[in-house]
Amino acid sequence: MTAGLLSRRALTTSLVDLRALEGGIALLASGALRSALEVEPLNLALQDDALRNQVWRQYRQALSALPGPVSLYSLTSPLADEARPIPAPDATASGPAWCDQRFRVQLIAAHQIQRQRHLAVVWARGPSPLPRFGPRGLPGGDRPRAGVGLDHLSRALEAGFSRMGLQARRLDDGSWFSALQACTGGRSGRHPRDFSSWLAPTKVIVEPDSLVLDGRFCRSLQLSGFPRRVAMGWLAPLLLSPPCAVRMVQHVYPQAKLASLGNLRRRIRGFETSLQMDRLRGHRPDQGTRAALSDALELEERVILEEERLFRLGVTVTVETDSRSALEDAWHWACSILAEIGCTATPLTHRQVDGWRSTLPLGVDPLEWSRDMTAGALATALPFMRAGLSCAEGALLGPSLISKELVITDPFSPRNPNYNTIVLGTSGGGKSFTAKLLAARLSMRGVRVRCVDPSGEYLALASLLGGRSLSLGAAPGSGLNVMGPVPEGEDVIAAEHRAARVLPILERLAMGRAAGGGLAQDGLDRLEQQLLLVLRADPKGARLSDLVAALELAGMPLEATRLGRFTGGAERGFFDGDTTSFTTNFAAISLAELERDREHLLTALVHLVLVHLEAELSQNRGLAHLLLVDEAEVLLSSERSAAALESLTRRLRKLGAGLMVVSQVVEDFLTSPVGNVIIRNCHTKILLRQEEVAIPALRQAFGLSSVESDLLLSCPPGCGLVLVGRERAAFNGAAPPEWVSALTTDPLSRPPDNA
Repeated sequence: MTAGLLSRRALTTSLVDLRALEGGIALLASGALRSALEVEPLNLALQDDALRNQVWRQYRQALSALPGPVSLYSLTSPLADEARPIPAPDATASGPAWCDQRFRVQLIAAHQIQRQRHLAVVWARGPSPLPRFGPRGLPGGDRPRAGVGLDHLSRALEAGFSRMGLQARRLDDGSWFSALQACTGGRSGRHPRDFSSWLAPTKVIVEPDSLVLDGRFCRSLQLSGFPRRVAMGWLAPLLLSPPCAVRMVQHVYPQAKLASLGNLRRRIRGFETSLQMDRLRGHRPDQGTRAALSDALELEERVILEEERLFRLGVTVTVETDSRSALEDAWHWACSILAEIGCTATPLTHRQVDGWRSTLPLGVDPLEWSRDMTAGALATALPFMRAGLSCAEGALLGPSLISKELVITDPFSPRNPNYNTIVLGTSGGGKSFTAKLLAARLSMRGVRVRCVDPSGEYLALASLLGGRSLSLGAAPGSGLNVMGPVPEGEDVIAAEHRAARVLPILERLAMGRAAGGGLAQDGLDRLEQQLLLVLRADPKGARLSDLVAALELAGMPLEATRLGRFTGGAERGFFDGDTTSFTTNFAAISLAELERDREHLLTALVHLVLVHLEAELSQNRGLAHLLLVDEAEVLLSSERSAAALESLTRRLRKLGAGLMVVSQVVEDFLTSPVGNVIIRNCHTKILLRQEEVAIPALRQAFGLSSVESDLLLSCPPGCGLVLVGRERAAFNGAAPPEWVSALTTDPLSRPPDNA
């Protein structure tokens, strides 16, 4: 194909090697058959060498078991669709939601966020019989017999990936076709001359060092030299932070034992001849040749003993931009990255068409340039790597600290064993900022968020989101009824269940301020008996004052006096208020008005709020709920309250709800048995900046690597790690400027009042 403008349809379709696609099997122009798998990448960016070595061994085993050639594709493309400017909000638009959407667009544009996709294309062994075709080139006859063998090869490769922790699935026709269209710029609305008409670009300009396809500028290169010593995932820099769209392919050809031994022995004879000629000429033997001979002899022995297998590897990279100047910048970036890695890049001058075709996810290698490589060396070039989470839908935390990816998490994903989240960080590390950010974005996605707010920090966020806020004790009757919420259809059994929930709260209130002022077991039993009598006598209207009167009649003046202070005096209104229900998506319950005897009463008040909120959940099981408990360490100070919080983490999943626990006292959670149970029952874990004294315990509790530990010691406020199951990512928490004053508790971070 010569340089110049290719405008005729017959010429542009020749760029696409696909003739038909049906049943997950592609028929190429050469008659060969291919099938494809989509692979979810691994996140090894922050892992220690031990885990990397484990993945390397497993990948080496998967490669050694390959029965035939396979092409591994890594496709990165800018999030161009999401980065388009959004229109101005109309009268019905939500202010916070529109601000967050605009901020997301600006974030993607500023950081040049990339979307990654990884495919493995399996080659059928040997020539394949051609099926019959219909009038437009689509298969119209029996399924090719080679397709059955191709299915077997695909399942074998999928099983090999599964053993190393990679999730792979067979691509259907629609997904594969859309991936090809994204690479070629083809359109399905055209009148098809043949099947490739839907994939071919409209106009192509072929130049010696580039291609121009419908206004997109492409340039390809081939890796002709590889570094001698590499680390696991040494090709990752090409994929984690590209400034443009990048397509990379690894064409892997397993070599038969006899063929690989023949090639290896020819190389050995060449090295020996070169060294013999040096001796005959009286020259000093070349040390490079001597080292290569030693390596080749050692490799020959390992191949004979079947301890190693040889492959041929060809790596092609294509960069794609919107302008010629951007193409030159991207080209220099790719060459500099490869030079830092230690690779030799060869420009495909006058072969740009072949380079572009090679990186289409079709399993076509028109270049046929490859280098011999062992399975161990090939396994270090694992292409399925990422630095973010695999979750594509959910709440945005911010951009990754390592790559050009967005870190998105969804605590309510059906794949999660529970919907609970824990946020741990030192004072000033940004834990409240991160918790509010996640709660706000979940609320805008339809989750009903209920915040237990000991310090009144969430009132501004409730106002921003148009939610409701309740400040307990701010006015008479503004508290909650300590006798508990009234369930539907109250009966004797429900009364006993209700008494069991509120008895720990009453026990805490009946304790004296002095040490040892708790109730004896006999007094606790009598208190429970009177509580049941009051609840059964007036299930819907029972109040704390009724219980105080019953205690006085029962001859329990000490308990009546201690509980009576909450029906009159300074503490009146917190525990003897009206039952409150919420209908908004976001609601904050503030306990900031509790000033007198706060240390003694805060645990009981938080416990009471959780009892009422849990009752709301049981009456609205069809909706996703999130209970956010800030300063959760106050509940761990009481054995009964800690046990209630632990029990709540177990029960919420059955109610379709999740619990978000926020604390700055990391040691309390790590050293407390109840805290450890809570951590194990939180599938999503967010760790912000930590003090050095807490790092050893954190490493043991969360399995952190040394790199992750160093990151938690030095990261700025609002940055940290998110752990979702076995996945983890480093993020930089990001929010719209309009949200900052509602999210942060640092007065220096708030905009001036006259701004």
